Order: sequence, then structure tokens, then C-alpha cells
Amino acid sequence: MVSLNNLYLYTFFMCLIYFNCEAYRILVISPFNSKSHNNMLESVAKALALKGHKVDVISHFELKNPPKNYSTILNLDGTMPKFVNSWTMEMVDIFQNIDLIPTMIRDFGNNYCDLMANEKMQKIIKNPPKDPPYDLVITEALATNCYFGFGHLLKVPVVAVSGLIQMLWFDEILGNPMSSAYAVNMEMKAERITNFWDRVKNHFWAHYNNYQFFKYTEKNQTEVMRKYLSPDMPNIREIEKKTSLILVNAYQSFFGIRPLAPAVVQIAGLQIELSDAKLTPELKIWLDESMDGVVFFTLGSMVIIEDFSKEVLLGIYASFAKLAPIRVLMKVVNKDKLPPGLPKNVLTMSWIPQIPVLRHKNTKLFMTHGGLNSVQEALYFGVPMIGFPLFGDQPLNIRLLADKNVVYTMSYKEISQKSLDKALHAVIYDPKYREAARREAQLFRDRPMSAKDTTVFWVEYIIRNGANSLRSPAMDMPWWQAELVDVYAFFFISLLLISYTTFFIFTKFTCLICSIFNSNPQNHKKRD
Repeated sequence: MVSLNNLYLYTFFMCLIYFNCEAYRILVISPFNSKSHNNMLESVAKALALKGHKVDVISHFELKNPPKNYSTILNLDGTMPKFVNSWTMEMVDIFQNIDLIPTMIRDFGNNYCDLMANEKMQKIIKNPPKDPPYDLVITEALATNCYFGFGHLLKVPVVAVSGLIQMLWFDEILGNPMSSAYAVNMEMKAERITNFWDRVKNHFWAHYNNYQFFKYTEKNQTEVMRKYLSPDMPNIREIEKKTSLILVNAYQSFFGIRPLAPAVVQIAGLQIELSDAKLTPELKIWLDESMDGVVFFTLGSMVIIEDFSKEVLLGIYASFAKLAPIRVLMKVVNKDKLPPGLPKNVLTMSWIPQIPVLRHKNTKLFMTHGGLNSVQEALYFGVPMIGFPLFGDQPLNIRLLADKNVVYTMSYKEISQKSLDKALHAVIYDPKYREAARREAQLFRDRPMSAKDTTVFWVEYIIRNGANSLRSPAMDMPWWQAELVDVYAFFFISLLLISYTTFFIFTKFTCLICSIFNSNPQNHKKRD
């Protein structure tokens, strides 16, 4: 009988021979302390570790039960103000009335670059591992492009991961077509581009937001890289051009068709495929017994439901009470802050494993703020939604899904017993929402490869084939050449010259004919 050790050895050599299963060492830096943003980077790291690669992670969140090759080498927890369960409705109101890009760069960008000063991070910067060295750096694609400098420092490719939709400045960085004629910008208040003025506004906001991003990051982030990484670091704009690949938390069935360069890869749903979250025994029993259905209500990882006004909460109570025997599962961090009178069909919990709840057969409706991970998780399992977006990308996420009849949308400022009664009745009893959710779930899942396999393949592809293997020629061209401004100008000027020349020749020819006709003696006799 073959021993177990020999079997492992045989399997290892067969893998090397037939599948080129070379293990790489990868550094993953997740600088932003938002749980939802970190989920995407954490999921990418987990997928690579499960494939056998050695993954070292710098993050504000330490993964529970990590795979064997997954190591958190620096936990940044406590180095920045908390975002988890810390946002009030007053903060949401303030955030809705700000200039988004400068605020994002100031509060979630440039200030996070200063984490490079952390003593433990400086040890990694000055003494990176050499046995073996890193083969790749993965970091977030949002507003902290300073961390792309780790690739230049370690002389390895950089892969960016966007926890949100594809931010427009990464189109410019990677030479990807901006597609503002039909790809809706977050600043737009519509889900589609339908007319000339929509295209004007959409194109303006695309370029204006890019201008703001590059303006407010260039000086600060270049200085930070030179201060904490190396005094010889190039300008941040040159560092960005070395980006090899971006993995985007989006998919075509959700955000629509648009051209994508090979270096832009969509991996929406990755965190769902890799989730090992489980229901507690008590919650599983409660869900299993909820044969009439469950409404799941949460505002995500940042905003707390109990901060709604007493009037709004009492209206929510009254509306939920009418649903019985349908049950309601509601995330409430501090139950003591709720007014008395919670209906008997409502269960509150301070932490709820979202994916297994949405997967459960008795979950009939998801009430959500519209965070990208949340709506995609509901979409994946075909659960219709009521959406009341708060800020950021959430309004666009909800508008796009409402256009597909997957979401009933309403303003969080207009939540009352009457408005909620109407929304709950529509989504629970009108079959169009359930049917649309099932159809969109099928489209969302229908892919040539799973999000996990797609992620691993393209990261390995960059390591195998080099940092420039997917590089677009547009990255080495000025914008006016990439957009064919000079070609259109040539055509326009050529048309003007041809038109002028034709007109000039025609005028001269006409004058010549007229002079010949007038100089003919017979014409004079006829006149006489």
C-alpha cells in the first residue's frame, strides 16, 4: 500500500509537471479601514492563498480562520478612526452635501498614505523578505495610489483591487475607454444616458472628477512616497502608469456593457464564493421556522439603524407588525437605544452573517442601504430588495437595480409607516420583483469562469508574463492622440480645404466660362 506521504509527494510532482503549480509570494496592502472595501482585498488574498501562494497581508482587519498560506504581517487596527458601526444619520446627511472627490481624497486618501510612517511598516519597507522575495504587490484602487509605490520599491508588478465600481481615473491610468457616451457616472442622477444633454453632463463630470483626483493627489502622494518609501521615487503619475492589472468589483449584467481593456477584469461576487460565514444554531432554527418568510433589514457595516429618529423607528415598528406572520430580522448594534414597542415578529441582532441569511430559502426580501457588496450578495441569491441609498456609490447601485425591477427604491428621509407599508406590499406581493431578481441572479452567475478562478488566473498571468503583458498602448500616448483629436482635426481641416478649393475652382471656372461667352462676337450681334 502506498503511504500517505508518498501519495502527497506524487500529487505534488504531478501538479508541477502538468499544471505548473508554482507558488508565488504576494504582498497585499489594504490601507482603508472600511470593512466592505477590505472584504474585496481580503477575498483576493484568500483566493490566492487557497491556490497555494504565500500571501502576506497588511490590513486593519485580521481574517478569522485564514488559509494555511495566509499571514497578517501587520494589523493596522486602531491606527485610524473607526468606520464600523460608527456612522450616525447626521453624518450621512453631511456626507450627502459635500464635494465628493476632494473630500474622499482628504478623508480616505492622502491621510491614509501617512500610515507608511508606522514603525512596523517601515521595517517591512526597509527590510522586505528575500527568501523568497515578493513576486507581486496587490493594493486598493480608490484614493491611496501612493501604495502603488511598493511595486516600484520591490521591483515587482502591481495589481489594484477596486472594492467599488470602476473609478474613472483608473480608466485614464490603464488606458481604458471612458465610454461616457453611455456608461453612467456616479454624479449623474439617472440610471441611463438617454439624450444629448445627458451625454454632455456625463462627459463633463467624468473629466472634471479626473481633474480633481489628479490635482489633489499628485503633490501630496508623491511627497509621501519619497518620504517613506524612497527619496528616488518617481512622480505618482509615473508610478500609476506601471499598474499591471485592476480587479473590479463589478459585472456586466449589473453595470451594463462597456469596452474593457484586458487589464481591467471584473470579479464581482468573489467574496460570496469564498465566504465561509455560517448561521449560529439559534439563528438557523429561527430562519428554518420562519415558514411564512423573512424580511432582512440592515444598513451595512457603517451606519446604525438605531440612530433613526424615534418617529421613524415607531413607523418602522408599525409597518413590520402588520407583516406578521412574516418575520423580520434586523441588525441593531445597541438594542437599548431603540424605543420600546418592538413587534414580536422582529428579531434584532448586533451582528448577522449576511451571506448565509440571504442564501436561506425563507428569506423573501432584503431592505438595504445599497452598498455594493450587499446588493450583489442579494442579487447572487435572487432576493428582491427595498433600497434607500445613503451616500457614495449607493444611489447609482440602487437606480441601476430599480431599472431592472429588482429593487423598490425610496429615500431614507421619507421612511414612514405609510411609505414602508407601500414598499413592503409591492415587493412581497407583486411577482415582478421576485421574477426580475431570479432572472438577474442567473445573468450575474452566468460566466465562463467563477470570480475566484478569474482572479487567480489573471494575477498569475501577470507574474508569469511580466508587468507589461496587458499594457495598453494608450498608456504611452497623450490624451489627445488616444482620443483621436488630431485625426478629427486633420479630417475637419482637410474637409475645409477641399471645400474651399472646390469652391475656388468652381468660381474661377464659372468666371472663365462667362468671360468666354461675353467675348464671343456672335453674342454681341445677337444683343444688337
